[in-house]
Amino acid sequence: MTVSVYTKAQVISDPPARVVKRWLQAGWGDVKRNPGYSLLYGGSLVVLGWICVAALMLNDLGWVLLPLLAGGVLVGPLATIGLYSVASGKTGLRAATGQITLVGVILMVFALIWIRAATVMFAIVYGLRPFSSFADTLLLLITTPSGWALLIAGSFVGGLFAALGFAVSAFSLPMLIDRKIDGFSAMGLSFNATTHNFKLCLCWGAIITLLTLVGILSGLLGLVVVFPLLGYATWHAYAELFHGDA
Repeated sequence: MTVSVYTKAQVISDPPARVVKRWLQAGWGDVKRNPGYSLLYGGSLVVLGWICVAALMLNDLGWVLLPLLAGGVLVGPLATIGLYSVASGKTGLRAATGQITLVGVILMVFALIWIRAATVMFAIVYGLRPFSSFADTLLLLITTPSGWALLIAGSFVGGLFAALGFAVSAFSLPMLIDRKIDGFSAMGLSFNATTHNFKLCLCWGAIITLLTLVGILSGLLGLVVVFPLLGYATWHAYAELFHGDA
């Protein structure tokens, strides 16, 4: 299906669960066809994550892990760009580096604002006090009424940032690989695709969050598979919405 640069996404009427399953199956097929590259790609990202966690711990910044992990969901799509050419089967795809950088900077701004908002909310609840270790901070959050209130409020605010970040990046990044288009237009088309396929994208976002959470709870080890799976599936999601084929 040939499309112009600014063609909008189609509206998919199939049940969201069926469509998401189709995307994941296509992504898993790519993982099985390219096991070496996929596991190396995912493993490299996980090692990088371990290095970042270790650096925070060594500098007594363990408390920032929770908002940082949440903020990482916003910029996570950037880490899967290298998988799109494999999923598309087109080795000649070329990234619009400058425009991808633009989208990346915007997502990083979202993440930084969220981390700052989380810090401010912590200060509102507990006052201006030194942050303790990650374990102590987590214990404080899950064992006290004020901690539960902070988790609920933080989840709500973080969810708003995550929803906006997802809407503008879910399909703009593969689009910047596929089309000669500027970053703002790509983000606009991604936002349009998300709002016009709201239930489908809500389901897709929930699956991404769930799989990412499983990967994080496994000590990041599960992300070795989750990263490439979601990266490939994201390309197939874009292809079905904007080209009519997954």
